[in-house]
Amino acid sequence: MSDVFTSWQKIVRGAPNEKGWRTLEYEEGEEHRGEDLSVEFNPILTLIHLSDLHICDAQSPVRAEIVDRFADPHNPISEHIGLVGAYRAQEILTAQTLESMIQTTNLIDTGIFSQRQVDAIVITGDVTDNAQANELDWYLTLLDGGEIVPDSGDHTRWEGVAQTDPATYDPSYWNPEGTPAGCIEDYPRALYGFPTVQGLTDAVRQPFVATGTKHKWLATHGNHDALLQGTVPSDDVLQAFAVGNQKLTELSPSLDLQEFVSKWSEVGPAAYPPLDGGKVRFIEPDPRRRANQPSDWAKIHLSCSHDGHGLTADNVTHGTKYWFKDLGNIRLISLDTVNIHGGWQGSIDESQFLWLKRVLSDVAPQYFVLLSHHPLHTLYNDYTPINMDRRVCVEELTQELLKHDRIIAWLAGHNHENEIRFIGDEAGFGFWHVMTASLIDWPQQGRLLEFFENESHIAIASTVFDHQSPVDLEEATTNLASPINLAGLSRLLSANDWQRRGGRFDLENMAGEVSDRNRILWLKKVGKDE
Repeated sequence: MSDVFTSWQKIVRGAPNEKGWRTLEYEEGEEHRGEDLSVEFNPILTLIHLSDLHICDAQSPVRAEIVDRFADPHNPISEHIGLVGAYRAQEILTAQTLESMIQTTNLIDTGIFSQRQVDAIVITGDVTDNAQANELDWYLTLLDGGEIVPDSGDHTRWEGVAQTDPATYDPSYWNPEGTPAGCIEDYPRALYGFPTVQGLTDAVRQPFVATGTKHKWLATHGNHDALLQGTVPSDDVLQAFAVGNQKLTELSPSLDLQEFVSKWSEVGPAAYPPLDGGKVRFIEPDPRRRANQPSDWAKIHLSCSHDGHGLTADNVTHGTKYWFKDLGNIRLISLDTVNIHGGWQGSIDESQFLWLKRVLSDVAPQYFVLLSHHPLHTLYNDYTPINMDRRVCVEELTQELLKHDRIIAWLAGHNHENEIRFIGDEAGFGFWHVMTASLIDWPQQGRLLEFFENESHIAIASTVFDHQSPVDLEEATTNLASPINLAGLSRLLSANDWQRRGGRFDLENMAGEVSDRNRILWLKKVGKDE
């Protein structure tokens, strides 16, 4: 058994202090729910599932942190805004968090029940945060290995929102370096108990040598890989702003905020914060911050390791981002659920739907496992501009999938939650829909999935795991030159997100129920008795 699982511990959030800040603690690990596997089962596939890496250029001028502040609990209009998700204290640490998770997955050689070698890591989208070319390059370097410089703009200073110059300081954001002279303490530290970590904004920009994964890895496309902040298509104005020298610091006073927020939407069309009439500060321009073009996803096919990561030459030629790949007798089918016309929820276009029907009609594979960024129940973004092909959404797609009894699982992300659902008919035939948490929000976990069969049943063993990095704040901040320490700090910050300390967005919802984590899932083969 891998070292990742031998200790069999889980990381939990401790009791809150007077400001609501929680430390992290270890507890005894969770046993698997469900009927035990017997030796009569034959292992047929072992996958590691990661999702929502959100590799982030946190210094980019085109990020929309300014909108997120209206969702802070202390903001008087927050109850009318909901959750925006355009700023997180830990977003400056995404490169180091992925490095820690890659090192952890490199310790996993086999399944814990099957002892079958890992067939592949599947990464179900949102590998970048703001659909920028430099974020995509960092992602590829982290997966393939080599030196990475997670910095942009002026390499001599930090240019993100955590400014220490009194002239540009904004208490709305977490300022790990402390409070500039003559300024008030920032709200995350003053109201929500966030720490001071001096030197952090320099440490996160330092080069390090990425380990690279030893496993085959496969790439699925997500909305944050194509749309700015996962929501808005780039245009010429936004493209120029992304590579330019101005950072928006205040919105125009004439802006109708609630009307704008209604356009920052899950279903397109979607709008970006208006650039006119607001206040800006000047930063170093950087052409590497350009928005990803549709053809840029082909970089994944052309990267130096393995065999295209699922993408084929046909994807490169036609600009499509859906594919299939056979691993033995099991066919992985990766869907592109991004609505490129805008909105953060998903759907597929009609051409892809016809392609999917053809792939599922192939008699060669024994079973199918679907991959996508969006879960099935979020595929309701039906927006299309006039004279464009229609979008296929959840009802029509579900109806089609339940015609195919060889589909045994669908893996997805997007909601940053651990969740498992059964999708099936009244007779109990269907497939398991497994959604895995993100690497940017709590609990920052991956999932090991082991597939088995016997004459009458399919079994899937699900086991979540944490990246191996410190849980203690003092230990995590003792050596800021260590990417693994910084990953530990990222998880600690994510466990204290001040916008997710209760209500429907509570952090514990993202960890899921016990049955959404370590569990043995069962499927009865069609035509077989129980």
